[in-house]
Amino acid sequence: MLDAQRTRTLEASRLKAHGASEEEVLAVKNAGKKPFRPAYVNGTRKPRQSEVPTGTFEVPTGQFSLPKRGK
Repeated sequence: MLDAQRTRTLEASRLKAHGASEEEVLAVKNAGKKPFRPAYVNGTRKPRQSEVPTGTFEVPTGQFSLPKRGK
């Protein structure tokens, strides 16, 4: 079991012992989980977010210049 899963399980059992409702326990267990997004739609793979073109691919050169060293 992963440490994150173990931590969520221990926290849920601690909340149950202190009388928390089932909705509160589920909220703690599901905190930090990302929603499921399928990788394939109609048998073809969807492009990843990093693969989707977002306009121009030019890099501004002024931002990436190295600072000058001291004298």
